[in-house]
Amino acid sequence: MSKGVPSLVNRRYIRIKVFQALYAYHRTEDADKQKLQRGFFESITRLYDLYLYLVKLVMQVEVAAREIMEQNRKKNLPSREDLDPNTRFVENQVFKILKENVQLQQLMERAKIDWSDEHDDIRRIFKSFREDEAFQLYMIREENNLQIDKDIIVKLIKEYLGISEVIHSALEEKDIYWQDDLPIAVLTLIKTIQGLPSADSSQTSVLADLYKNKEDDQSFAKELFNKSISFADEYSTMVSSKADNWETERIALLDMILMQMALTELEHFSSIPVKVTLNEYIELAKVYSTPKSKVFINGVLDKLVLEMKENGRINKRGRGLME
Repeated sequence: MSKGVPSLVNRRYIRIKVFQALYAYHRTEDADKQKLQRGFFESITRLYDLYLYLVKLVMQVEVAAREIMEQNRKKNLPSREDLDPNTRFVENQVFKILKENVQLQQLMERAKIDWSDEHDDIRRIFKSFREDEAFQLYMIREENNLQIDKDIIVKLIKEYLGISEVIHSALEEKDIYWQDDLPIAVLTLIKTIQGLPSADSSQTSVLADLYKNKEDDQSFAKELFNKSISFADEYSTMVSSKADNWETERIALLDMILMQMALTELEHFSSIPVKVTLNEYIELAKVYSTPKSKVFINGVLDKLVLEMKENGRINKRGRGLME
């Protein structure tokens, strides 16, 4: 990964992909582990295409803005503003940097990234954005620098493009899994915009990387997936012993998988702090399981952590990991 460049994939995202693959594994008779593993790595790779679509979407807004400006010039009875429009937005330096970047253009062409089918919808989004007070203040502001240009594009992403149902639907048609991946792709896009250099960057990379550390991240994903399966029966028994007389069959599959993954991390990943693991799976439970799951999972894991420490099954190594 390039220094200072954001990455799309983080450990929480990997946990989510492994969790989804484990759910499919436990729900499918004679499931093919290797096929499921390939599937979540392919899904991770597709995340980069989603990111590129979002970069192109920002660029498409500039195309729509220029098109509207040209159409206004050609009105039968154009106003003075139509004939001599304020070009500040279409000359935004963010658009210039993105359009001139060689690597970006090559990636767009290779991946065949295109928003032409949604161009009319993008025009409508821009027209709504044009009415925003922040946009209007930006257009008349005397000060002009790259940071100001970045700020207005970030607002466009956060409050218009990123929450547009039309955009969400268009992306979901391209890949049904992108709906879940959209938040992390939008966040990375914003980081990309905020990190654009002021100097000429046409020949350098201005884009995020997919992985922060590909080898480490892929190794983490594989080990978490495979060991969660290998120790599933043992961990299910352990969970049931601490689940206040709940039988294994009565524990929701989603909750059981999350706890199996957490126990896998606690026992087999010596460099991940106990608190990090517990917090991560409580957060996943909030999103992917029932409203009561957070409390249930937290209670069971707290009991198991104490027992596993007493039995020497949790051994964390490294500075700040000893408890």
